[in-house]
Amino acid sequence: MQDLSRYPEKKNFMLELASSLRDALANQHRRLVLVESCTAGRVAATLGLLPGISQWLCGSLVVYRNASKSAWLGVPGSLLDDPQQGPVSAAASRWLARAALERTPEAGLAVAITGDIGPHAPSATDGCIFLAAALRVDCAEKAASSSTTADAIKICEQQLRLAAPAPRDRSDIAARQARLEEATRATLSFAILQLTALT
Repeated sequence: MQDLSRYPEKKNFMLELASSLRDALANQHRRLVLVESCTAGRVAATLGLLPGISQWLCGSLVVYRNASKSAWLGVPGSLLDDPQQGPVSAAASRWLARAALERTPEAGLAVAITGDIGPHAPSATDGCIFLAAALRVDCAEKAASSSTTADAIKICEQQLRLAAPAPRDRSDIAARQARLEEATRATLSFAILQLTALT
């Protein structure tokens, strides 16, 4: 991991985002569960820098490989093997977010990210990240809408293309780190947006 102490502006911005997310979770009285594929746990690690975050962060499932996505969260092989969708897709992120929320009863929000950081990623997905949020509908909202249990989860999503250039090859760790940091910032910002939209 890059030593952010050498870049105080980056470190401070990332911590500001993490703090804003913690505050938004506290304001909404919601706990968060994460599903991280391309970020490999960096979002949870950033939140973990904040004292007392265990009150709001349930945990993070790092599902880097397809086998983990399938075994841990039940993503069907038909989706993962689908050349039109696959593991780096909006459909995969939606599945991961919903499955994580369903398996984490104390969480009110699940955020999932899939993406292709590179190097040598297919041009269609190179630098693309797919974010999905699953929000548990409040009991009052469920009663008002008389929705079923299956309707008690709201899904939101976003697709972004990272601005950082692709790594040239496997040795280009600096470019990979830049993309990972950008994806982590995007995930934190996306989570904040989902919570602030509720106010």
